[in-house]
Amino acid sequence: MIPLSHLKSLPSTSGIYKVLNNNGKVIYIGQAKNIYERWNNGHHKLGSIIAECGIDAYIDWVEIPEWLLNRAENAAISFYRPKLNLKTPPVV
Repeated sequence: MIPLSHLKSLPSTSGIYKVLNNNGKVIYIGQAKNIYERWNNGHHKLGSIIAECGIDAYIDWVEIPEWLLNRAENAAISFYRPKLNLKTPPVV
């Protein structure tokens, strides 16, 4: 787990990531074929995350093979029900 201010420390692997506030509550879950690139090339939810918790947010991840990303993301969103995920992604 790394603070939002250390995005350069993210891995260049495929996986599911979760964003947690400073109380450890999951506020967003996503997937990426390359987690490093997703966050360091301007993540579409970064503004919402900063509006929600400032820079007191953390990113945690689990490496998942690309073929399993949709199912794993769907399961994680269903389990955590994060505030910033507006809809459950389809299972492909």
